[in-house]
Amino acid sequence: MSENSQEDLDSSLVKLEEKLPTLVVLQNQFWKSTPQFQALMSESGVPNGVKPTSSARRFTPENLTYLRLVYIYGDNPAKIAADITVRVKTPGRESYHAAIQHNKTYAFVWIQSFCEWLEISSTTLLLKPQIKKIELYGSSQEQLFKYAKDIEEIIDLKRTIENFKNSAQSEHEKLKNLLSETQIEKIELDTEIKDLTIQQQTLNNENEKVATTLEKTKTKLQQAELETRHIDNKYLETKNNTEQLTQQAENLNKNIADLKAQLQKLTNDRNLISDEYGPYVKEGNSQAKIYSALVALPLLAIIFSTYQVYIGASNLLIAEYKSATDVLAAFILRIPFAAIFGLAILYSWKLAYSMIQKIFKIHGDRLTLAKLLVVARETVHSSARNLNISDHEKFQEQTALKIEVLKSHMARDLNENFTYKPIPTQKATPSEPAPEAVNDGFVTKEAQVP
Repeated sequence: MSENSQEDLDSSLVKLEEKLPTLVVLQNQFWKSTPQFQALMSESGVPNGVKPTSSARRFTPENLTYLRLVYIYGDNPAKIAADITVRVKTPGRESYHAAIQHNKTYAFVWIQSFCEWLEISSTTLLLKPQIKKIELYGSSQEQLFKYAKDIEEIIDLKRTIENFKNSAQSEHEKLKNLLSETQIEKIELDTEIKDLTIQQQTLNNENEKVATTLEKTKTKLQQAELETRHIDNKYLETKNNTEQLTQQAENLNKNIADLKAQLQKLTNDRNLISDEYGPYVKEGNSQAKIYSALVALPLLAIIFSTYQVYIGASNLLIAEYKSATDVLAAFILRIPFAAIFGLAILYSWKLAYSMIQKIFKIHGDRLTLAKLLVVARETVHSSARNLNISDHEKFQEQTALKIEVLKSHMARDLNENFTYKPIPTQKATPSEPAPEAVNDGFVTKEAQVP
C-alpha cells in the first residue's frame, strides 16, 4: 500500500468523524435509583465507595432510553467484574444477566439496546467490592428514532476502517523493512554475481584442460576394464576350483573320520587271545541278558504272593466277627493259602537267587579271563624288553604263557594232557612282514583292569 492511499484513508476517517452526530453521551441525569446508589451517578461519585448487597438495586430511566454502555468505577475493577451481577430488562424480552468485562480502570457492560431498567447486586457474602462511580452512556429516544439504523452502520464502519488502518500501517511497515532488506540483498547478490562470473571463467578454462585429460583417461580406463574383466574371469574360475577342492577335502575328512571310527571299533572288538574272544564276550552278554529277563518272573511271583498274603492278613484284621469262634475259623481257613504263597515265595527266591549268582559268575569269569590275558601279554613284553628277540619268538612265548595260564584257570574244561606246539621259528621274507603279536597294542574295554 502506498503512502498516498494511506493519506486518503486518514482523510476519509476525519470526514466520517465530522458527519457522525454526538449520540452516545452521558445519561446519568435521566436515570433514578435509591439515594445511596443515586449518588454514584453524580459527577464526582462517592469517594469512599458503596458496597452492593445481595438485594438488587434497580436503575430506572425517565423515558425509554437506548443504553449502549455502562461504566462501573472502583479500586479493583477485576473484583467488581467477578463479584457483582448486572440484570437488564429490555422491551419485548425477559430480563437477563449481562456479561461484565473490565480493564485496569473500570468494569463495563455492553447493553446496545433499549433498556427499561437494570439492577446491580453482589454475589458474595463477605469482602464485597466497592463501587465509587457509575456512568451510563446512551442516547435519547428522539435521536435514536432519527438515526437508529444509520448510527449502528456508521459505528461498525468506523470500527472496520480503524482495524483496516491499523493492519495497513502494520503491513506498510513490514513492506518498508522488507524493501530495505531486499535492497541490501540485491547489493550482496550483485557482488556475488561478479565473483561467480570470474569463477565461471576460471572454471571454463579448467574444464577445457580437464576435457583433454578426460579423453586420455577414458582410453586408459577402457584398457583397465578389459584387464579387470579378464582378471575377474580368472578369479571366478579359481574360486570355483577352490570351492570344489574344499568340498572334496571336507568329504575326504569326513570319510577319514568314519574310517577312523570303524578302525577304532574293529580294534576294540579284537580279542586278547584269539578271534573267538569277541564272540565269547558277546555270548556272555547275551546269556546275562537272558538270565536277567528270567529273574523278572520269580520276582513278579514273589511280589504277587507277598501282596496276597498282606491282603489276606488285612482282611482278617479289618473284617467284623461276632465271636472268637468266627475269628479262629477265619484264621484256620487262611492258613493253607498263606502256606501255599509262602512256599511260592521261598522257591521263587531260590530260583531268582540262582540266576543272579549265574549272572555274577559269567561276569566274574569274563573279568578273570581278561586279567589273565593282560598279565600274560605284559609279562612277555616286560621280559623281552631290551633283548634281541624277534617278533615271532615274542609271539610264541606270549601264546605259550597264555596257554599255561588258561590251563590252570580252565582245568575243569580242558584235558590235563592238553599241550600247544609252537610254530617253528623262521625268518620273514622281505615281501612278507613279520607277524605281529596278538593284541600287543591294545586291550578291549572288557579287558581293562581298574
